Amino acid sequence: MPVRFKSARVVLVAGEHRPLADLLSRMGMTDVCCVREMAAARARCEAGDIDACLVVLQRAVPDDNPGWDARTDAPGKGYIPSLLIAEAVTPYVLRAAADAGYHAVIPSALSSRMLYRCIGALLQAGRRQSGAATAGPGRRPRARTRGLGGRRAFGGDAVNFGKSKLQ
Repeated sequence: MPVRFKSARVVLVAGEHRPLADLLSRMGMTDVCCVREMAAARARCEAGDIDACLVVLQRAVPDDNPGWDARTDAPGKGYIPSLLIAEAVTPYVLRAAADAGYHAVIPSALSSRMLYRCIGALLQAGRRQSGAATAGPGRRPRARTRGLGGRRAFGGDAVNFGKSKLQ
């Protein structure tokens, strides 16, 4: 059965960043579980009752060792689609997140409408991933990333990829 946006079960790894949980509830998402640590998110993903995982990249503070960064493996790596939310989407963050198993990286200053679309695309990727797992041996699963170097980015940084409109 396909997962709808409002009935999706999402785990949010946010640390101190609670406004995103409030925004998701205002958008109609009813089942959002906020956790502070990656270990708790991994446990929820391994339990199998999660449709998607959103991870907010902690702000870099000098002389501080963050609990996780873009190189930390995604909580549901391989079986639950994960989205990394960062203040700045740099090529380094894109590469590190792709290697860590995240489906996409989005900037934290994204509008509500674009966030809604990104989460919808993430849920759709999860449906495709679960469909590929149940597909027969004759079917080959489709690639889940696109863009430069096989990485996916959403938001203002990704809009200008490809040919310019004036060609």
